[in-house]
Amino acid sequence: MPYFAKLLLIIFCLVLLVESRKHRRRRWTSQLGVQRASHIYKKNHDVTKTWKGKTEQLLRVDDHDFTMRPAFGGPAIPVGVDVQVESLDSISEVDMDFTMTLYLRHYWKDERLSFPSTTNKSMTFDGRLVKKIWVPDVFFVHSKRSFIHDTTTDNIMLRVFPDGHVLYSMRITVTAMCNMDFSRFPLDSQTCSLELESYAYTDEDLMLYWKNGNESLKTDEKISLSQFLIQKFHTTSRLAFYSSTGWYNRLYINFTLRRHIFFFLLQTYFPATLMVMLSWVSFWIDRRAVPARVSLG
Repeated sequence: MPYFAKLLLIIFCLVLLVESRKHRRRRWTSQLGVQRASHIYKKNHDVTKTWKGKTEQLLRVDDHDFTMRPAFGGPAIPVGVDVQVESLDSISEVDMDFTMTLYLRHYWKDERLSFPSTTNKSMTFDGRLVKKIWVPDVFFVHSKRSFIHDTTTDNIMLRVFPDGHVLYSMRITVTAMCNMDFSRFPLDSQTCSLELESYAYTDEDLMLYWKNGNESLKTDEKISLSQFLIQKFHTTSRLAFYSSTGWYNRLYINFTLRRHIFFFLLQTYFPATLMVMLSWVSFWIDRRAVPARVSLG
């Protein structure tokens, strides 16, 4: 019996020794795998995917007061503008206005937004950063209604370059007033304009200008209207004076419309002429045929 107990003890010790060696081997292989993975990670390390800092910190947004314009107290800051007209939606003779959808872009330089870069590549943001920095306060003069498209998010783009140059783009639909002259209707031509101006900054603080002259205005060749023929688009600029605040730079998007006479011949003149000619038939009907004359009238 003692011999049998010794044998069991020896077998039990051997089993424990084998299991401990297996456990050590598994631990060693797992550590080796971690070391290899970490070596591969260090070799293929991508800074753009592991960047944990805030973009606002890179642009130092919190270090400056963006309630003031760039170079405050110095010369007027130049702000270039260009526009791409997407569609001319409607012309209303009753309300004397027009509705237009366009891409409005601003260009200026703000050294407070400059950042170090070895590749000299720009950074692009959406509308969330716009609320934290200074942007030009351009508005549409004589506009009745306007809004920035917000499907699926606000259609706003901000692009910042390392030297501080900024591109600010928006997609806007605006309904603006257009004084029309109908003295030659339906052979009339109408000239309407969309006017852009800074609301708060005079020409001493902000110089608004067309970035590339007439080339700053681009239109879609597919733009068309049922009642009007669009003859031309062109840009102009001049100073506007307000007695209580001063002089402001104002930009104009002018377009000329010529009415389609053939449209009104089919829709108005031809039906009216036909009705008058039909009324003449009553003169050839016997005057005693009262029901026929009444029905024709």
